[in-house]
Amino acid sequence: MTVIACYCRGTLILTPAGEVPVEELAIGDRIVALAGEERPIRWIGYRAYDGRFIAGNRQVLPICVTADAMASGVPARDLYLSPEHSLWIDGVLVQAKHLVNGATIVQADGIDRVEYFHVELDEHDVIFADGAAAETFVDCDNRLMFANGAEYARLYPSEDRARWQFCAERLEWDSDELTDIRAALAWRAAALGHDLDPDPDLHLIVDGEIIRPEAANGRRHRFTVPAGAGEIEIASFSSVPTEIEPASRDVRRLGVPVERIVLHDADMQLEIGHGSEALSNGFHAAEPGHRWTDGRGRLSAALLAPFAGPLTLDLCLAPNALHYRPPSHLRSAA
Repeated sequence: MTVIACYCRGTLILTPAGEVPVEELAIGDRIVALAGEERPIRWIGYRAYDGRFIAGNRQVLPICVTADAMASGVPARDLYLSPEHSLWIDGVLVQAKHLVNGATIVQADGIDRVEYFHVELDEHDVIFADGAAAETFVDCDNRLMFANGAEYARLYPSEDRARWQFCAERLEWDSDELTDIRAALAWRAAALGHDLDPDPDLHLIVDGEIIRPEAANGRRHRFTVPAGAGEIEIASFSSVPTEIEPASRDVRRLGVPVERIVLHDADMQLEIGHGSEALSNGFHAAEPGHRWTDGRGRLSAALLAPFAGPLTLDLCLAPNALHYRPPSHLRSAA
């Protein structure tokens, strides 16, 4: 498993002389710790990734904690971290990947290139990065993941330091305290204007064209599909439950819960239940009574082949309480 806990290039670290970009720091420079002491840098780790090699890798893609996400002026500007990097919140350490809420704390979907730097002091501590309290490097058996990891042994050949020694408690994913912290961040996101909407903006995409429902009756939505249509996509907004509900630990990206789909014209009717194997591309595994799309559930051309002309598609959804962040509220960390 890749364990990366670092600051991105350009992150400003507080020193006695003011804020300095992390990539300009050097061994021996002094930085300001949480308690106010000036502490010398023992080592700086460095690693770069080309975007082609980390596409889709949520363990590596950077996370952006947007300005003011935690409090007014905290961080002072957008702070970019690796997913494993911990912030210091209410006396505990919380990894950035556990704070993503899709609004004020977001993870990049893709990047061209990212450079990561980490700063090590004589002991694990908390420093200030772009105005936010965040951890220094602690050896979690991951020193050699840095491009210059072997340098440390040359600098300190006789040292055998303790590993996994944190300066404060680091919260686990199932922690009740983490839920409280996530709830506070969600409240702040709402206060900053990042609203949630129960409307999934459900529509079809047929051969690249958007088709809106011509009728909706409760959870049943009716669409007219033109003759000769190829692949159909059931498209909607999507949400990751854990980013919307602080107590949730469901990390799937969910669109809408499909109960059944009925294709019909004047001569034929084809009903597709939620358990059908035909619902696989862009769908999650079937659950009792429904199957979630991921926001782009696809119906193959083979399902449409029996229909010679235009057809009607009735989409029946299961009851659900999922909310969504409209695209106007989303920010890209790329």
